[in-house]
Amino acid sequence: MATIKFMLQSERENAPIYLRLSVGKGNTPKRKTREFINAKAWSKAKGYPNDKDADGKNLKSRLLDLEAHVLKQFTDDDKKGLKIDGDWLEKTIDKFHDRIEPTNLDYIVAYGEHYVKRLPYSISAKGKKGVNASTVTKYNTIVEKLRGYESHSGRPLLVRDINLAFRDNFLEYLETVENISDNTAGRYLGFVKTIVLHARKNGINVSPQIDDFRAFTIKAPIVTLTPDEIEQLKATEYKDEKLDAARDWLVMSCFLGQRASDLLRMNEKMIEKHGGHRFVVLTQQKTGKTVQIPIHYEVDDILRKRHGKFPPVFAKNPSSNSALYDRLLKDVCAMAKIDEMTEGNLTDPQTKKYGTGNYPKWMLVSSHIGRRSFATNFYAQREYPTPLLMSVTGHATETMFLEYIGKKPMDYAIQLAEIWAEKSKSAPPLLRALTA
Repeated sequence: MATIKFMLQSERENAPIYLRLSVGKGNTPKRKTREFINAKAWSKAKGYPNDKDADGKNLKSRLLDLEAHVLKQFTDDDKKGLKIDGDWLEKTIDKFHDRIEPTNLDYIVAYGEHYVKRLPYSISAKGKKGVNASTVTKYNTIVEKLRGYESHSGRPLLVRDINLAFRDNFLEYLETVENISDNTAGRYLGFVKTIVLHARKNGINVSPQIDDFRAFTIKAPIVTLTPDEIEQLKATEYKDEKLDAARDWLVMSCFLGQRASDLLRMNEKMIEKHGGHRFVVLTQQKTGKTVQIPIHYEVDDILRKRHGKFPPVFAKNPSSNSALYDRLLKDVCAMAKIDEMTEGNLTDPQTKKYGTGNYPKWMLVSSHIGRRSFATNFYAQREYPTPLLMSVTGHATETMFLEYIGKKPMDYAIQLAEIWAEKSKSAPPLLRALTA
């Protein structure tokens, strides 16, 4: 005679409820029921929720229905001589919830692959067809991370398994097994949710908890190159051609303000003349915006040095090109003695753990530093209005731009106070009194 017991294995507010089926000695498979409860609302003595309120009564009723379903299925399948084990119990619980066997697209990895294949045919809210190559790469990465998590956990996941408990476990896996930074892991959660919401629109059964499934970001210290450090780069001699090219790209990026994906595909064909001035004109891969970037004299110096051409790239494949550039930059900055101790996020060489610490600045340099340096250095100069800088960086709003360079409300207040203090020196006595 088979018996069933419901139990918890967690003291969390969102604890999954397990069903254990006792068939005989040594055969007691246990699987999640797809139901969750605050552990404080569970009665260990009864093996059911406390039924003092409507939620508890409804949950208990569902568990009793599941119990009856499993016992009936056991009776039928045991007579047929079918093997009763954990896989059987998993499928039986699935059958109770769906009343149909899961199809391939009911599984998160399979649906993720399907989602990636459909990206070129997607239509955005603004009516744009398809996505850029970097978006496809991001979602392919997510599918690989989900596949790795399944391998780590030892079982395939259905789309409806993507719930709050999964979020916690997946986040732990990303940070401890994959050694992925907090910010990247937080973004990955958002990509997973996007896939699940797409599945829901297409009739796939998903967890009701998906609406509370949140991504997150942790603000990392902002690292930029100062004008003096840019001069150090310019003054350093690099005998290696690749290092020399990487230095030139880095210096140019501090005056072009573009992401590495756009910077490293610049060529002389993108240079246009308008109103007697030369511009680099390109469409940003990430945003789809066309930007016109005036050629700064520092950029012009490098173009003249290279006979009107941009520096050579490091690989034909864009992804490999960016990765090689990223690695070369650390050597470039180390040789230029850009070594001021700076707060930043890094995988510590000794502890192998990712986190915030103080390191020589060259260790914190990445391909994004040029774009941040452009925005930060020019914003600090009053003669460059923020909208002009945004026209180069492609930020949609001033709020986004200011957040990008790490400006806080007090920064604006101090800037205004300094302007008023300067003006008060030449103001009439009455106005000086008003601004004092």
